[in-house]
Amino acid sequence: MALFNLDIERYYQTKSEEGIELKSIAYLQYPIYCIHATIMDSTPDPLEKLDKAIIKCILLNNEMSSLDIAQFLSVQKRGVEMRIEQMKSEGLIKGKNSLIVTELGRDILIFSKEKRLQKRQHNFYLDGIDFKPLSSELYSVKYLKSFFNENEFTYYTNSKGETISYKPFKPNIVHEPLNKEKVLENIFNIPVNERESWAIPLGLEEIETIDFTKMSMSILVGLMIKDDKPYREIIDGFSNVGDSEKIKSFESKIRNQIAKLELRIDTWKDKNENEKFAFASNWVEIDKENDEEKLQFITREDLKLALSKLYKVEFSSEEEIINTKYEIGINITEELLLKQKSNRSLLLRNLERGREYQRISVNNGIWVVFISFKTNSPFVYNLLEIKNFLEGATNKNLEVHHITERLFGYKNYRQALVLLEEFELLEKIDINQHMHIEELVNE
Repeated sequence: MALFNLDIERYYQTKSEEGIELKSIAYLQYPIYCIHATIMDSTPDPLEKLDKAIIKCILLNNEMSSLDIAQFLSVQKRGVEMRIEQMKSEGLIKGKNSLIVTELGRDILIFSKEKRLQKRQHNFYLDGIDFKPLSSELYSVKYLKSFFNENEFTYYTNSKGETISYKPFKPNIVHEPLNKEKVLENIFNIPVNERESWAIPLGLEEIETIDFTKMSMSILVGLMIKDDKPYREIIDGFSNVGDSEKIKSFESKIRNQIAKLELRIDTWKDKNENEKFAFASNWVEIDKENDEEKLQFITREDLKLALSKLYKVEFSSEEEIINTKYEIGINITEELLLKQKSNRSLLLRNLERGREYQRISVNNGIWVVFISFKTNSPFVYNLLEIKNFLEGATNKNLEVHHITERLFGYKNYRQALVLLEEFELLEKIDINQHMHIEELVNE
């Protein structure tokens, strides 16, 4: 899996400010071709000034050694030797002990009559669907490191100490069969003054041979609500803020498919008959017709299993499970909280925020799922109010008697303190009350 840089919380807040609510993030691998090419390139060599200086030395005295030339030009001998070998390979000079500048060498380096062509290797990265060059922005290290080779494997050790091989290359979007003519056409159709923007050598004259490697690039798709309707858009997971400008060209190729992307839950039993679940997308069957506007298709039973496993919740009624076309989550009731043996504080924290996100394995095409937390229970509202008051009292270092004055105004404050695991405070209250009674008796 790719190591994304996306700040999920920041991205969520940014979308909220735009009136868009993020519900989940799907994971896809977009097809890329790495074209390994042998090219003829007339791009000026940065060391051409040195080459011209060496040529002039040879014309002055063709018996000068590499060391003589190096000393004369105040450069390293090895550098001179490398440039002489390069010029020999290009046919600009020839000879061994006595070097001779060829006619081609004179025309190129002395009289500038001819272009200097160099045969070299160059990698072009192309879109795996339409064979168009990728923007030079995608040649930066953070993107190139995220490209998966079809022959690449990752090894890890599982809980049993076994070494497992995992092949991250799962081309969810199939590569189009490579068309050499189309590849060449798309590369040479880029105007010379725009080549730099597409990582094409400015002096590219000819592509002699090509080979290729199938690769894929990890991309994210946000499943969201906009104007009370499903909305999906590509997210650049390697951008901290999710700016998708660099990969915008991908969206047009898969717009019809991502418009039908949904969240699913897969369930099964392992060999010990234990129930398991995994969040997944419907990408493997994305071409099926689906006219209903929804972001997820999840049965209540599957969702119940997933939420009970995630939050160790024992559900008492159907109303405690939120499952709509756009949203999944937990409706926290008094009964649910009272039955809860652990994780109450986690549920209440999530309820205060209204949501929590689960970041999960991407093997099934899902990276992040947002879980909603709601309540319509007066008891739960009362509990939250007490919780917030106690947090504020702690921050203000209030004395116990000031806290009790407020707490005694709540009908079920003792039960609330037990549920909030405020046992130390409960003990202090009991001690104060007991001491107060004893004082009255003694008087």
